[in-house]
Amino acid sequence: MTSVLTDGLENSRQVPRPRPRPVTSDTLSELARLAALAELARRSSPSLMHHAILAGTSPATVAAAAKVDVAEAHIRWHEWADTAVGRDEYVRVHTAFAEAVIARHPAVEDELRP
Repeated sequence: MTSVLTDGLENSRQVPRPRPRPVTSDTLSELARLAALAELARRSSPSLMHHAILAGTSPATVAAAAKVDVAEAHIRWHEWADTAVGRDEYVRVHTAFAEAVIARHPAVEDELRP
């Protein structure tokens, strides 16, 4: 008894395999450019967050633009700002982030009340 799957195999064609492509210098150059761009974005985004919040943009809007949640934006900003800005600016932006985190998580606010 033959299987439906094996019937007619004598008339089948071999499935073509893609030829391996050598890695070109263009591919490696593009990869290097993308890595440099990712590093630039990682280093500059906390500074851009800082200036946007000082200009009046809400932390939620800043976080959405950076494609992270408010808590992650706050952490990234803090790691940069801890050594990059003065105390008054730090407190202003930190307060804005903290209020935004608390607003998104009411349970945190309840825990902070005496």
